Amino acid sequence: MFKTFLLGSCLAAAAVALPAQSFDKPVRIKAGETFAGHKLNNADRLYPSPGMFDVDGDGLIDMVIGDLRGSLTWVKRTKDGWGEEAVLNATDGKPLKFHNW
Repeated sequence: MFKTFLLGSCLAAAAVALPAQSFDKPVRIKAGETFAGHKLNNADRLYPSPGMFDVDGDGLIDMVIGDLRGSLTWVKRTKDGWGEEAVLNATDGKPLKFHNW
């Protein structure tokens, strides 16, 4: 009983000592003249989900955006900001697409 109480007290003390986490407000990123991940071929995207990866190997982290329909686009990061959103193509030049089913 004493060991359990002591361990619980130590855990509670450690939890109280942790600093509070805070994050900046989310920011919508513009890719050219439109918001990244918003539309693809003039159609709304279903649950766009961004990820960050250096697609072109230039040392700058680019944004890759997938959606529920399986489409993939990317936004090139430049020293001046973000470029236009473009369809992400495979090595054969065809658009990459991942189907859910």
